[in-house]
Amino acid sequence: MNNLTCACVPRLDGVSATELGRLFPDSSITAPLLFLLQESGIEGFNLRSIVVSNNGVPILLLPLFETRFDLSAFVVGWIKKALMVAGRLIPSLFHPRIMCVGSLIGEWSEIGIDLHTDQGTLDAACKIAFGALHSFSAERNSDIVALYNFNQYGKLPGEAFREFNRVQYRSCARLSIDFTSIEEYLSRLSSGARKDVRRKMRAAPHVRVVRSRTAAPFLDRIYSLYLETVSRGAMSLGVLNRLFFEKICERVPGAEYTLYFVQEELAAFNLLVVKPTAMVDIFFCMDYGLGRTNNLYVVSWLENVRTCLERNIPFYYAGQGTEKTKAHLGATFIPSFILFKHRRPMIDRLLVWPHTMIGKILSRLGFWPAVSPAAPNGKS
Repeated sequence: MNNLTCACVPRLDGVSATELGRLFPDSSITAPLLFLLQESGIEGFNLRSIVVSNNGVPILLLPLFETRFDLSAFVVGWIKKALMVAGRLIPSLFHPRIMCVGSLIGEWSEIGIDLHTDQGTLDAACKIAFGALHSFSAERNSDIVALYNFNQYGKLPGEAFREFNRVQYRSCARLSIDFTSIEEYLSRLSSGARKDVRRKMRAAPHVRVVRSRTAAPFLDRIYSLYLETVSRGAMSLGVLNRLFFEKICERVPGAEYTLYFVQEELAAFNLLVVKPTAMVDIFFCMDYGLGRTNNLYVVSWLENVRTCLERNIPFYYAGQGTEKTKAHLGATFIPSFILFKHRRPMIDRLLVWPHTMIGKILSRLGFWPAVSPAAPNGKS
């Protein structure tokens, strides 16, 4: 007999690592990253969870984060000034308080579901959880309720797509490692891309590469490079604390750093999670001057492809952003989206009418890119 109960808790309070691991698939890195993020925190964000239990056992979990979303932080120039003024005049629209389901770190967001529970019970649990989400967001006076950075693998219930508005978000790049050598990989690129990669590799002969699961000797520089990269990015959503980078290799199975030295100076790092089924790129951060001069992005891309070949890893998930460069290097893309609803019906209608026009405007303003080449179905 089912006895469903629901609780909204700070962080992941009351949910053990074993229970969280049962709610997310083995191939996913969501569970350990959620635990690490709860431990390290992120400035300006309140982290919570909605947990539905059956007879005291968690069967569904919605990871939540709450923050103020300042649209002016993502643009520059006259648009930034205009949005800052608009934010003072209409804060619920241009500087809203948001309650989001999803994760700030990882390939994409997922909700946690116990797949051993029958579908009828899960459907009932979803209704309870999303009802609690709306009630809690009202209590917190949230302007917007959103489901952040989901795609076809996020396990959202179909009802969410009928209840919320939908806009496109940044796609996740994926490269299938269905070749046996770097030369075969290069042969599949366009002629222009192949020549460009070879030229850039010839221009970067003095780069030293070190793979490490110990960040301690380089942590100051790693965090400095991260902050520098975040400051350049138009789509950064919050700044992680230093503890995240210090603890990730201890807390997340398969996490490792690839360090790129130029004349003995750490010029870039790549934070990866390497599993038998996939390599997941969490962050690539570099010194802008040294990185461009030594083509460190292309160097790191080929290093990751080489690692996948060495370890027989079938997929390289290269993350979001820099889509043009990743497409140039042979990646395809898994479309992502944000589902949202504003608490004021009039503003809600304004934000979604028409969808295509809003998407084009947001893309023009630089909030997220236009439609990307889609990756074929299938996940590691």
